[in-house]
Amino acid sequence: MPDYDVIVIGSGIGGLTSASLLQKRGLRVLLLERNPTAGGLCNMISKNGYRFDTGTSLFWGFGDGEVFHWLFHEFNIQNILSETESLIRKIEPGLQIILPNHRVNVYSEREKFYDEIKREFPSDLANLMKFYQESDRIEGDIFNILGNRHPYSFKNHYQKNNKGLKRLYTLLSILLKKNRNIFQLYNRGSRTDSTSEIEIFIDLQLIFFLHKRTIQTSLPLSSVILGIPQRGIYGIKGGAAALAHILEREFIKYGGKGVYDSTVEEIIIKKRRACSVRVRTKNSVSDIGGKWIIADTPVSNIEENLIKKKKKRLQFSKIDKKMGPALVPFSVLLGVDEKVIPEPMGEHAIMLRDYEYLPEGDNVIFVSVSPSWDKSRAPDGKRSITATYFIPEDKSSKINWEMEKDKKKEEMILFLEQLMPFISDFIDCAYTLTPEDYQHISLRNNRIIRPFNNYSNIYGFNGLPFNTPLKKLLIVGDNAFPGTGIAHTAKSGIRAAEYILKKY
Repeated sequence: MPDYDVIVIGSGIGGLTSASLLQKRGLRVLLLERNPTAGGLCNMISKNGYRFDTGTSLFWGFGDGEVFHWLFHEFNIQNILSETESLIRKIEPGLQIILPNHRVNVYSEREKFYDEIKREFPSDLANLMKFYQESDRIEGDIFNILGNRHPYSFKNHYQKNNKGLKRLYTLLSILLKKNRNIFQLYNRGSRTDSTSEIEIFIDLQLIFFLHKRTIQTSLPLSSVILGIPQRGIYGIKGGAAALAHILEREFIKYGGKGVYDSTVEEIIIKKRRACSVRVRTKNSVSDIGGKWIIADTPVSNIEENLIKKKKKRLQFSKIDKKMGPALVPFSVLLGVDEKVIPEPMGEHAIMLRDYEYLPEGDNVIFVSVSPSWDKSRAPDGKRSITATYFIPEDKSSKINWEMEKDKKKEEMILFLEQLMPFISDFIDCAYTLTPEDYQHISLRNNRIIRPFNNYSNIYGFNGLPFNTPLKKLLIVGDNAFPGTGIAHTAKSGIRAAEYILKKY
């Protein structure tokens, strides 16, 4: 008999979600993690009294009917979403878009957002209002009709007597739109040779969540992404690590076993079925059997590192081909006096440095600021800031980061002066995270982030699977469900857990 019903490799949000749900439903689950703590990229770095997220710092999916709302109700811990707990809060503005000539706060209330547009783009107000209204209508149909297939929804909200007909017509409508570009909703028509400020403004909103521009993204998904701030962007006291701790706590509460500082050296296969894992813990090696194995690790890691005896390739490459070119991050971590944070900046901003270059690579800076109400992240009167840009893996490989990191740190601080004047005079500490640092933290084979190529298929019309070429081996995390957000990875864990439960 197998030692466990389910073995979960990796304790990112996807792995923790599936492990905790399966353990709660009565299965015997073993969670294996190579790092000393759970969370994967959802972890923290402590420097000089400041704490910085190592990966995800942007959170959504906590609203009514969305992924974490459903998940917390499953564990009967929905009280942590209440205002009195103050652990998870909706933040306003959710995002700030910064162009060389404009600064726009994106609020959850569309009227407040339109006031921002009126101030910055008065001649385009009417067209942009129509644009967002049509985009919101498409996103609302997707959210309500598709239920489980929507990236953030977990319920079907239409009345039963209208469900069949509305679902049919909405699915047909979405299918007809899937090869269209969202900018076709804008009254100025198709894109021109010269990229306008409005186009870049919309581009940055998609890049912030997807690392994709409008011309690379289908109309349905673009509408979903543009609707995220309206549904709510949230802050978590203690950052992403706190969310990982919540799920880990539920897993342990229901009797789950987690083994840390343990390395899975091999997934053992018999007759194209994953049946056990070989694990090294300190100086001992053991084989542990499982009826099912869930891998919260990139597909490339599985095929290149964990499958040793293979006479031929197992077609993991088919999953890999659905992903876009790899991106790697470079980050500067700053501890600063809070007086340099402008109001109302909010906690998240995306900044275009120069109109002369495309909105990609180091021309786009992602900025996250610890909330003023989260005293666990910085000393009194201080804030922690993470500024990041993403560049293609092939470009990164040509840079000697050890030699260049200090120079690039100073360049990043200089760019931040545009956003937060005089910040250089109020920095307590400054550190860098290079692509090599992220590789060490994430334990990934170079490819830290992999956006998906074909976003039009995420709604279940040929969506990416969580099953693999091996029987009884499922994948969760950002390789199993489109997007780079934490709501997506949690959704992947829910889908995998439900799939296994249906087989029992």
